[in-house]
Amino acid sequence: MTGPTGPSVRALFFDSPGDAVTALAEAVRTGAAAGEIRDGLGRMPAAGKDAVLAEVGRVADGILDMGVADMVEQGWNRYTALVDAATRSLANPGGRELVEMATHTATVDYRPSVEVHLADLPVAAVGMRALLEFTLRGLVGVVADGALTAIRAGTWECTGTLELAGQVIANRKGEVTMPAEIRFRRPIPLR
Repeated sequence: MTGPTGPSVRALFFDSPGDAVTALAEAVRTGAAAGEIRDGLGRMPAAGKDAVLAEVGRVADGILDMGVADMVEQGWNRYTALVDAATRSLANPGGRELVEMATHTATVDYRPSVEVHLADLPVAAVGMRALLEFTLRGLVGVVADGALTAIRAGTWECTGTLELAGQVIANRKGEVTMPAEIRFRRPIPLR
């Protein structure tokens, strides 16, 4: 699924939302996390344990809803041409500067977790990891009032690995379809 900030992280790794839920639920039921969760749930009936494991898979899938552009927002303030444009834009309030950006590489190591509790006591924490490397070509940054407000997309290539509880769930490599212009929810201060 592609939204105003591009596809979700889920869409980078799976062809459909159903594929994601199935893969994550299977990983939770059969991987190292399953033993830890089952042990932590003690004498709970097997059907209850299975329901908890299925819910962990659904919650893990929900974490993957984050938009690609949201993840790539990190690190823009290290790009010298953008910082220079931000300085100039402060002298011209309301004006915009367009900054051509050569090839830009961004690596994102996203590590959320799903915590399982029983009667307010922690039972287990199931770690996830999405390691993504984006190569962005032909981008134009839109700078106004000292901040990066949008990027006009060129081509985005991505290589990624998705793990759940240390188990590799998916690997992908390919081009990412992004909107022509991505406006950030909040401008990214550069100065």
